[in-house]
Amino acid sequence: MSSLSELSNDIAGLVEKASGSVVRVDARHGRAGTGIAWDKDLVLTANHVVEQDEEIQVGVGERTLNATLAGRDPATDLALLKVEGLNAPAMPRAKVADLKPGQIVLAIGRPGGLKATFGTISAVSSSWRGWRGSEIEHLIQTNAPLYPGFSGGPLVDVEGRAIGMNSWVFGRGDGRAIAMDVAERVVESLRADGRIKRAYLGIGTQQVQLPESVRSKVAQESGLLVISVDPKSGAEQAGIMQGDTLVALDGAGTATLEDLYRKVRTLKVGGATRVKIVRGGEVQELTLTVGEGGKQEN
Repeated sequence: MSSLSELSNDIAGLVEKASGSVVRVDARHGRAGTGIAWDKDLVLTANHVVEQDEEIQVGVGERTLNATLAGRDPATDLALLKVEGLNAPAMPRAKVADLKPGQIVLAIGRPGGLKATFGTISAVSSSWRGWRGSEIEHLIQTNAPLYPGFSGGPLVDVEGRAIGMNSWVFGRGDGRAIAMDVAERVVESLRADGRIKRAYLGIGTQQVQLPESVRSKVAQESGLLVISVDPKSGAEQAGIMQGDTLVALDGAGTATLEDLYRKVRTLKVGGATRVKIVRGGEVQELTLTVGEGGKQEN
C-alpha cells in the first residue's frame, strides 16, 4: 500500500505543480474553458473556446483579468490571448519526439475549480485529417478523459511538462491533444501576424500511375494529375496547366497526395519553389511563387 500511496501523492503533487500555469478562460456564453500560460502576458487556449472577440476574461487564482484576442487558427483549434498583468508562470513544454504510446499523462482543466484526469498516451499521429477536412500534424490520442471545459488545457507528462493542448474538436468523443511542436509554430505566426500564413499552390490533383516511359525518368511509379488550376494562383502564373502531372515539388517526389500535403506545409508564402511536371510525356521544371490561402491542395 505504501507504494500506491506514494504514487497517489506523486500524482497529486504533479497536478499541484502544473496548476500554477493553468487558467480559466471565459470567452463564450454559459461555459468556461481552460488556458495555458504560454509566455509573459500570453495564454494559449482552444479556438472553439473563444466565441467572442471582446469581453474575454482569464481567471488566475483568485484574480480575474481582462484579455484580448491576439490571433486564432481554426484549422489547429488554437487561439492566443493577450492578458495584461498575467503573473502565472509559463508551463514548460515537451517535444513530440519524446512521446511514446503507453506513457502516463494527466489532462488538466480549470473551467471552474481545478480538475484532473489520469491516463496514458494511446497513439501519436504524424498526420491527421479531421472530419471537416482540416489537417494537423502530431495529434496525441489519450485515454485520459476530457471533461466539459477541459479544452484549451494541457496534457501533462510525469515531468510536469505540457505535451499537448486538449481539444474536443479533434476527438469527437475521444481524448486528443495538439502537440506542443504544432502549438509553438502556430503561436509564433499568431504573435507576428495575428494569423497563420499557409502555403497555397492553387491546384487540384488526383493520384495517377505514370507511363512506363516516364517512370524511369523520375524514379517513381505514380504522380499527381492536375485536374484544376485556380485563376491568378501561383500555379497558373508559373504555367501549370490542367492535364499536367506533378511529380516533384521543391526537390521532393510527389507520388501521393500525402507527399504533396507534407511538402506544402514546409513552404513559405511568397517564396519561390521548383515544380517538376510531366507534359506530353516530357519532364519539365517550372518555378512557382507560393501564394497564401485558406484551403488545402486536393
